[in-house]
Amino acid sequence: MIKVKPNISDMLQYSPPWAHIDRTKYLRLDLNENTLNPPKHVLDSLKNYIDENKIQMYPEYSSFLLKLSKYVGVGTDHLILTNGSDQGIEIILRAFLGYNDKMVIAQPCFPIFEQVARVINANICGIPYNSNLIFPYNEFVNAIDKDTKLIVIINPDNPTGASVSLSQIKKILDDNPDKPVLVDEAYFEYTGVTALDYLKSNENLIITRTFSKAFAMAGLRLGYAICKPDVMKEFYKIRGPFDVNSCAIVAAEAQLDNDKAWKEYIREIMTVSKPYLERFFDENKVKYYMGSAHFMIVKPKNRDKAVSFLKDNGILVRPMVAKLIKDTFRMNVGTFEQTKKFTEVYKKYLEGGYEN
Repeated sequence: MIKVKPNISDMLQYSPPWAHIDRTKYLRLDLNENTLNPPKHVLDSLKNYIDENKIQMYPEYSSFLLKLSKYVGVGTDHLILTNGSDQGIEIILRAFLGYNDKMVIAQPCFPIFEQVARVINANICGIPYNSNLIFPYNEFVNAIDKDTKLIVIINPDNPTGASVSLSQIKKILDDNPDKPVLVDEAYFEYTGVTALDYLKSNENLIITRTFSKAFAMAGLRLGYAICKPDVMKEFYKIRGPFDVNSCAIVAAEAQLDNDKAWKEYIREIMTVSKPYLERFFDENKVKYYMGSAHFMIVKPKNRDKAVSFLKDNGILVRPMVAKLIKDTFRMNVGTFEQTKKFTEVYKKYLEGGYEN
């Protein structure tokens, strides 16, 4: 039998939740996706693209990069398109980390960071979140030393939802001018918070974002990274020339051309559904940790029973496995109608004595 490298064979495979069920039959609050279908104009754009017999051609990115640069507010030479932000993260880690190189990151965190670091055989310096799920700033900065090759800040963090203040990010950037600082902003459209303004003064800043969350494009796999051109040209050496598929570009262009639907979706979630859900949990004395984006950590008295009851009633949430939050589930907030459905089902769970 052929053998892979020991650091690979020692890893555990990432297994998506509910991998063996048809998720389309459920209210999906488990993966932080947009809970609605893409708007009609996006689907029409995809259909037209296929009907125009262009799908057999390799993708071309220059025109979309111009549109994206206007949306982001930087030049096209500051941007790289990636196959989901996962690939952007992988490119950045591969660019800066080698065997036993130190990466500082708060934990628990989005699993792709640790997965790629282990493939590279880098040294993961994980700083645990506090029990109240507040970013451990002092412990984090104290872990940064001369051996640190990459600093990672996930803002807001997934799965905890915890935020890092912009002033804290700025201090980390200023204090470590010779170290790359990756700030993942996957939920930027929900929070409106970005470190982008610091790019002018801090050449060590790199930002990753995605079209998977707010834009209802998780299945098309499109992300992007932002940084100074001198660094960006190095990233292009790692990414393949055609790694982002043309259908993702068509859909993203349609979303940027007509932003009414996704902006209204975000407005409803953040100003209507989210406060409604917070009130529901408060009134029913359910412990939860609400982050700055559109998802939260919920801690029932009996997590497994709660997750099972919700699934049996057509709702998927994500049970957490990290030690700090092992008795919780994560859920994203849907539309107001979807949120009312969740609260109705969860009320039945609470009143049915299933917690005992």
